[in-house]
Amino acid sequence: MAHPNRSGASPRAACPQELIEHILGKTDSADKETLQACALVARSFRPASQKLIFSDLTIPSSGRDSIIALQRLADVLSASPHLALYIRALHLVQPGFYELCAWMRSNILPAVLSVFTRLESLHIRLYNWDYLHSKCEQAIYALITRSSLSSIEIKEARFQTNARLLSLLRCLPASLESASFLNVFSENSSRDDPNSASAELRLTSLHLDTYAPALFHWAIRTVDLNCLRHLHTMVEDNTIDVVQELLDGAVYVETYHLSFGSIYSHDESPVLEKMQGLKTLEISVSLGWDEIEVEGQDRHNPLNDAMRALDTAPHTVEHFVLNLNIWNPDQLFHFMGSASFEHLEHRSTLRDVVVRIVFRHDCSPALQHGIRYVEEVFCQLYKRGMLTVVAVRSEDN
Repeated sequence: MAHPNRSGASPRAACPQELIEHILGKTDSADKETLQACALVARSFRPASQKLIFSDLTIPSSGRDSIIALQRLADVLSASPHLALYIRALHLVQPGFYELCAWMRSNILPAVLSVFTRLESLHIRLYNWDYLHSKCEQAIYALITRSSLSSIEIKEARFQTNARLLSLLRCLPASLESASFLNVFSENSSRDDPNSASAELRLTSLHLDTYAPALFHWAIRTVDLNCLRHLHTMVEDNTIDVVQELLDGAVYVETYHLSFGSIYSHDESPVLEKMQGLKTLEISVSLGWDEIEVEGQDRHNPLNDAMRALDTAPHTVEHFVLNLNIWNPDQLFHFMGSASFEHLEHRSTLRDVVVRIVFRHDCSPALQHGIRYVEEVFCQLYKRGMLTVVAVRSEDN
């Protein structure tokens, strides 16, 4: 009996679509070139490749062709509207304070942002919000109100008044689970009208690494602190009271990162005793010779601030991380020699202590010397296998 395939060619095996999507799912969504090549392999590869290509999008931020690129994106989304439904994470980035982007005043941006109806994560890094065209700003505010949004990050932002900052905060949707405000600054630091509060937010994660006291007041009034499980705050001389008020209400927080401002010189440190759910505590301090010095007294040692805060933490803490930001790790002994760490050994619930040395002075011998010195200071913890020293090079390098 004759074989039905008279040409002698091997029959083409069909690959299950689920397997194709599984394989492509292993590709890094940031590797756009590979994903674009995959989209051209076969028709069955196209949908899965496009989902990954458009899942994480950055609006063109610099270069002479930024408007051209933005217009090209608008044309693509207009011709294929379904691609906008794939966009889950969006990054709006201004490359530098003095590099004002043409797209920030473009009429194209509002039209592009309006089609992102399934956005889940929004990251905005705009130094100068005042440069935004009013229609662009309105489009961003409309984007923030999306009920699909679960995470937002505002970074390196400068607002002329609290009113402008608070107008943005009032747009945050009830669906939000995580909010980060990093290095946000408002010129007018006076407290806002309490009657202008936003709807209550049930955040599980809140990051306030900011110089704007208004953000702390907003969080205390707007965020359901009983829902918080992860918290990160910076503390400065002018925010110690409001940070303390926030901590007193965050009783169920499990992970807390306390960052001391580089010019912190307050006599008191935050008290953590009411955070009865706390399991992981991370404290960051900067060690430098430009610390505040009072004539006739010893130089201010930021490590003492960190240890005082740790001493107030409940005995539920199982993991402790200490980040030491220092110019030269060879100088650690100048600060650690006058700080007390004895109470660490008496915390029976502690399982591990991690010390990270974040440095700028690129000198391997100094780093090794700094690590050995840290091990000597925490000798007993080191012998018990509880101490891990991790060296981290500063981002500046």
